[in-house]
Amino acid sequence: MTNTKKPLRKPGPDRGPANLVSEVAKSFIHHLAPSFRPPARLVTPTEEAELAVIDAVVLEAADRGIPTEIVDLRPAPAELLHQVTERLKEFRQGQDAGDEMPTLLILRGFDVFGDEAHNGPTYPFRAKFQFDRSHLWLFLGRDASRMRWLFGSYARPLYESTVDITPKPWRIPS
Repeated sequence: MTNTKKPLRKPGPDRGPANLVSEVAKSFIHHLAPSFRPPARLVTPTEEAELAVIDAVVLEAADRGIPTEIVDLRPAPAELLHQVTERLKEFRQGQDAGDEMPTLLILRGFDVFGDEAHNGPTYPFRAKFQFDRSHLWLFLGRDASRMRWLFGSYARPLYESTVDITPKPWRIPS
């Protein structure tokens, strides 16, 4: 897992459409209520666009005092998602999130779980993730059909657990 509090690179014109990237970041980290954000998913068309979005979101979060962690699941998806799941606190009735600012957790390569053969780790993850109050969640992937299958199929454990913030120019018609 990778911890970072600084962007990987500065967003710029060579990193994709700067306005679109900035719009995504600003919509994700809301200026009025930065610590409250429903979990979101984003499909990016390229590695460069994904890195530009990560950088812009990390900058927006830093400007609002939100700690950030980026986990790239691609090297060992099941093991790394299991590590994330293990860190999530168990939900207890009446539990309060407290005054602590939640950590923004960006999960890269989440689309790897978008088929029957690889979605097993999402079941225990959902059991803890749905009650988590200590993180803001951003799920990133580049395969739109796999992300749709994961989050849009009623038979999947992550069904409707996120808001799709993929900008229209990056969406592939279904």
